[in-house]
Amino acid sequence: MRKALVIQEDIIILKILERLVMLNHYECRAIRSINDLNIEDQSANFDIIISDILFDGIAPLDFVFQIQEIILHQSLIIVTNMGQKNIQREVLASDKVNGFFAIPLDMDNIKKLIA
Repeated sequence: MRKALVIQEDIIILKILERLVMLNHYECRAIRSINDLNIEDQSANFDIIISDILFDGIAPLDFVFQIQEIILHQSLIIVTNMGQKNIQREVLASDKVNGFFAIPLDMDNIKKLIA
């Protein structure tokens, strides 16, 4: 079974994304911050990570680079309240970032990326 990791502080969005990946036949680990990762998460190879980039104590681009370095994954989708075009451009220029979606969510496009 494919594996997904969802990292999102907003509990409502976390649950929506968790349900979406489960409906698309992923085993899902849903957490509210990177601090909730455990040793198994860091050694797992996730097919997809769906994450916010707005967390206390870390700049958005630094968070993306940290995710890319500490968690094995095939693709990364950003879902965030931060809709600034310059941040979006910089994040999408990063390796392995497959999508950037500002809230409110475009569920159809997210479904296409995880199907």
